[in-house]
Amino acid sequence: MQYSAIISRRLLWGLLLLTAITINNAMADSDISEKIILGWIENIYVLPDGLKAKAKLDTGAKTSSIHARDIEHFERDGEPWVRFHFSSETRLKDEEYQSAKRKDVITLEAPLTRSVLIKRHKRPSMERPVVMLPIELAGKQYEVEFTLADRRKFLYPVLLGRRFLKDVAIVDPGNTFLRTRTVPRREDEDNAQAEAADEPAEEHENNTDDDQ
Repeated sequence: MQYSAIISRRLLWGLLLLTAITINNAMADSDISEKIILGWIENIYVLPDGLKAKAKLDTGAKTSSIHARDIEHFERDGEPWVRFHFSSETRLKDEEYQSAKRKDVITLEAPLTRSVLIKRHKRPSMERPVVMLPIELAGKQYEVEFTLADRRKFLYPVLLGRRFLKDVAIVDPGNTFLRTRTVPRREDEDNAQAEAADEPAEEHENNTDDDQ
């Protein structure tokens, strides 16, 4: 009798454990099914202007980054704000950011959210401002936390890091423009491969919190 009771308890615990695992797996599958599959490069639209720009999706970077020139700090209603120029082309000449004729340069303003310390290869770390900006990606709008950085040495004006990607997308590192293709596939892939060959290493935020 005692032996039967032990077997029954073990069976009960086994069933409870199996049920918990099944529920956990179902929840994980649900989380995955809600995410979109994206290539490691996608087109985005920077709002509210709707300027199209290429974004590099990098799960190795914690915080997202956006190209920012002529960063200006100011106050609005007693709160700290920043104003800067953004361009979908990272390698413009300085004077081109001031040209009213360029359609790929816009001025953006946003409240200052915080500042972060950025690790730089073989150079001292530096502090950069962080803002929340709206973008459109694959037909959906998102509010994304960006560090403001002069990305003129990088090919892509926008980098989307894992803080944003973890709740939104699964990144396929073998493909580009899976959801945002605007030119023939072969042309996109050839351009991306040629660009990647010259892309330098990204500068990442120091791991000072628990999102590592």
